[in-house]
Amino acid sequence: MANKCVVCEGPGAFRSFPANSLPLKQVHWVQCLNLLPEESERLLNEWRDRLGRKQRVYWCSKHIEEGQPDPIDRRSPKPSASVDTMPLLSRQLSEVRVDDGTAQSVPTPTASRMHSFPSISRGNSFPSPLPSRDVSEEELLYSSQETIHSDREDVVPPPLPPYLLISSVQLMVLFKRCPSCGLELNSSITRVVNGSALVLKWNCERCDGPQTWSSQPKLKGRFFEGNIKLVCSAHTTALPISRLLDFGHELGLALPAERTMRDYLSKLVIPAVNTIYCNHMRMVQSTVRNTMSGGGLDISMDGRYDSPGFSATNCTVSAVDLSSNLVIMIVNKNKEEKGIENVSGRMEKEGVKEGVRRIHAMQLKIRSICTDNDAKIGKMLREDPVFKGIKHLLDFWHLIKGINHDLRELSKKKSCPNIHHWRNKIINHAYYCHYKYGRDRTLCMNYWIAALPHVTGKHRGFRKIPFLKGIRKCKHEALGKDNMHLIKRDSEEYQELKAVIMKPTFLSGLLRASPKTNTSPNESYNSIINMYAPKSRACSPKWYEERVKLATMHFNNLALLSLLNLREERWNTSVNVIGRQANAVKRKMTKAVHEWRNEVWKEVPCVLEGRLVEQFLRKNQAPTDREYILALQQEEEEAVSDEEGGEGDGDGEDGGDSDASMELGGGVYGEEVDSDREPTMKLIELSDVEDQKSEGEDEEDEEELSSGSEWDEGEAGRMALERGRMRRGRGRGRGRGLSRGGTVAQSVVTTDKSTVLTRAPANQEEEEPSTEEGKGEKREKRKVRLEKKARKVVMDESSSESEREKPPVKKGRGKD
Repeated sequence: MANKCVVCEGPGAFRSFPANSLPLKQVHWVQCLNLLPEESERLLNEWRDRLGRKQRVYWCSKHIEEGQPDPIDRRSPKPSASVDTMPLLSRQLSEVRVDDGTAQSVPTPTASRMHSFPSISRGNSFPSPLPSRDVSEEELLYSSQETIHSDREDVVPPPLPPYLLISSVQLMVLFKRCPSCGLELNSSITRVVNGSALVLKWNCERCDGPQTWSSQPKLKGRFFEGNIKLVCSAHTTALPISRLLDFGHELGLALPAERTMRDYLSKLVIPAVNTIYCNHMRMVQSTVRNTMSGGGLDISMDGRYDSPGFSATNCTVSAVDLSSNLVIMIVNKNKEEKGIENVSGRMEKEGVKEGVRRIHAMQLKIRSICTDNDAKIGKMLREDPVFKGIKHLLDFWHLIKGINHDLRELSKKKSCPNIHHWRNKIINHAYYCHYKYGRDRTLCMNYWIAALPHVTGKHRGFRKIPFLKGIRKCKHEALGKDNMHLIKRDSEEYQELKAVIMKPTFLSGLLRASPKTNTSPNESYNSIINMYAPKSRACSPKWYEERVKLATMHFNNLALLSLLNLREERWNTSVNVIGRQANAVKRKMTKAVHEWRNEVWKEVPCVLEGRLVEQFLRKNQAPTDREYILALQQEEEEAVSDEEGGEGDGDGEDGGDSDASMELGGGVYGEEVDSDREPTMKLIELSDVEDQKSEGEDEEDEEELSSGSEWDEGEAGRMALERGRMRRGRGRGRGRGLSRGGTVAQSVVTTDKSTVLTRAPANQEEEEPSTEEGKGEKREKRKVRLEKKARKVVMDESSSESEREKPPVKKGRGKD
C-alpha cells in the first residue's frame, strides 16, 4: 500500500517528516509550505501527535524534490542573481559620496556599471578585509558610522562597546595634530604605558600648558579601569591569569604584570566577590524558606574532591534543595582540619555533618536527605542524634553502578559467556522496577530478583520459588522460543549471576532508594566546579574556596532562570546511554546572562573606597573597625567581671564592698540621711603650719596644676562625688569608681567648711620639674587660679548654707 502525503493526500509519498527530537527542522519544513501562521501551527501539532503515537508522516514529490534534503520553499522568492551580483556593502557605498565629512546621494548605477565596480576580494579601495557574506544594513551603519550617514532617520546606529582593540600605529596617527585646537604638533609626545592603559603627554603652542590624554578612566582617581576590569572578568569567567598573560603575549596586547594583577585580585576583586556571594546566598536561602512545604526540605548532599584518586586535599560538600534545584549550603573541608587528621575519606562525612548543622541554625527543617551509597555517611545519619527525625534516602544511580561493574567483570570470564547478552537488559530491568514501584519498595525488590528465573526461561509460576514473594509471573508479554542465551540453573554462570543480583548491600540500598530524589543536581553542580577549579590544578584551601563561590553563583543563576522560565530550548538530540535500552534526550538551552558578574564589577569601586578609608585611618593612627569592636568587647568583659567580683568580694553586710553612703552618715537606699550622725571617715585638717609651703613644694604644686593633675579640687572632685552617688546600693557595684590598680586618696581641703573627696591613681608618674625661666610666671598664674577657686567655693557655701540644715533625701525616695 502506497503511503499518502499528509499535505495534499496524494499517493507516492517517499520522504518522512522530521522526528520530534528535531523541532527546529520540523518548523522549517512547515514554513516552506507558506501557509497562514494558525494553519501552520495546527498542522505542526497534528503531525507531532502522530509521531508521538509512533505513526509515520510522509510528504510526496510535489513538496520535495528528489535528491534534495529540504522541501521546496514556496515563500516569497529571493532577489535574482543578476540584480544581487554586487555585495550589499558595495551597493550602499556606491549610493553615497563622501566629501569632507558630508554625504550626498547620487543616482543608482546601471547594471553594466555594477559589474564594473571593483570586487571586495580584488579591489584596493578598502585597507581592511571585509567579509564575503551579505552584510545587513545595521552592520553596515555600525562598521562605517564615522564616514557614512544614512538617509533613513528611523535607523539608530548601535552604541560602541566599552572597549575596542585598536592598533597602536593607527592610534598615533590621530595625534599628529593637537586634539583640542588642531595645530600640528612639532614637539615629541611622551607615551606612558600602564598595563593596558596608554597615557600621552605633549606641549601645544596654542593651548595653555601641557596636554594629557589617557585611553581609560580611573577608578576613584587611583587605578585605570581597564586593568581592574581585565582581572575581574578573568576571575569571574574562570580564566587563569597565566593563560590570560599567554593570550596577551601571542596577540601583542599590553597587559598588567602578573604580580600587579594578582594584587588587584586579592585586594579588590575577591572582597567584591565575597560581598556579592553573601547577598546571593541570603537571597537563595530566603527563596527556599518561602517555598518550603510544611513537612520540611528534601535535600541532596554530595561531596566533590579537588583531585582524582585518594590524594585529595580539599572537598566541597553541597546541599541542594530538590524542589528548586538551588544550592542552599556549601561546606569546604581540608584534610588538615581537626577531626580529619590527613585522611581524605573523612572530609565528605564531616562536611555533611557540618552542613546539616548550618541548615538547622538557619531555622530550616529537613525532612529527608539523599546521598550516595557511602557506608560512613549512612552510619552517621543512623546513630548521630543531630540527624534524628531525618529520613535518609539513597541515589539509585550510585547503587546500580556497582551492579553494572560486577556484570561487566562477569562477562569477561570464560565460564559466563551469556552474561554479555543479558547485562544491558538486566540494568534496564533495574531502572524499570525502580521507577515503576517507587512507593512499594518490597515489591520493587521482588521484581528485581525475578530476573533470575527470567534468564533461565521461566516466566510464570513464581509461587514455588522461595525468594520471590508477592508476584506470580513476569509483567512482559509472551516471548518467542529462543533458547540461544538461556542460562542453566545448575551452572556456575547462574550461581555467579545470582550472587550479583542478590547482593545484600544492593538489596538493602534498593529499599531506601527513592525515584523522586537523587543526587543528579549535585553532580551537575560538581561539573560547574570543574570549570572554575579543575582537578588537574592544585590550589590552596583559600583559593579553592573562592573558586567554589563563583561556581555556586553560576549554578544558582542557571537554576533561577529555569524556575522563572527565562531560558528557551534551542534544540535537543537523542543520546545513547550505556547500559540502558532507552535513549536520553539532551537539550540545548539559550545562552544565560550572568548578572552576578556585573554586580561584582559594580562592587569593586565600593571596595576600593573602603580601602582608601582604611589607609586614611591608618595614616592618622585611628583604630580600625575591628580594633574598635575588640575594644568594646574587652570593655564589656571587664565590666561583667567587675560586677561578678563586686557582688562576692567586699566588706559589706552581704559580701559586697562597703557602702560609701553608710560611711558618710547616710542610710541605706530609700532611707533618709541622719544629719546628726558623725561620718566614720576621718577628716584630715590642714593646719596653718602645713598650709605654709616651701618654695620647692609650691613649684611641685604648680607642675601638678599645669599638667591637669587629678588632685585638682574642681571638675575631678565633682565627677568623683557623682560617681559615688551613682554607685550606691546593697552590695552591688560598691566602690567601683576606681580603675584597675588605682588607690583611694582621701583628702579634705578646708575652705570655709568645704570638703572634697578626690582620688589619685597608684601609678601616677611624677612630672619633670619646670625650667627656672618660667617659674615666676607659673607661680603668679597659680595664685590667680587659687584665688578664683576660693571665691567660688565661698559663694557656693553661702548660698547653700540653708539647704544643708535639712537632711538630704535620695532621688525618688522622699517622704510622703
